[in-house]
Amino acid sequence: MSTKTYFIPNISCAHCVMHITKRLNEIDGVENVEGDGTTKEVTVEFSEPASEEVIVAALEEINYPPRR
Repeated sequence: MSTKTYFIPNISCAHCVMHITKRLNEIDGVENVEGDGTTKEVTVEFSEPASEEVIVAALEEINYPPRR
């Protein structure tokens, strides 16, 4: 299992975190998602078939691109 934390600058409220969490939990292999609106970070625990590329693509798809 891998863990990755993403800084997402356009998180502005709890609704943003809920939207991101819901979308990432739809990805096969994502085990846990924890978001923090204060730090604007989302931590994702995942294993195959999920990957960093799949997670970033999902975030970009819902207009929450992480800072790279």
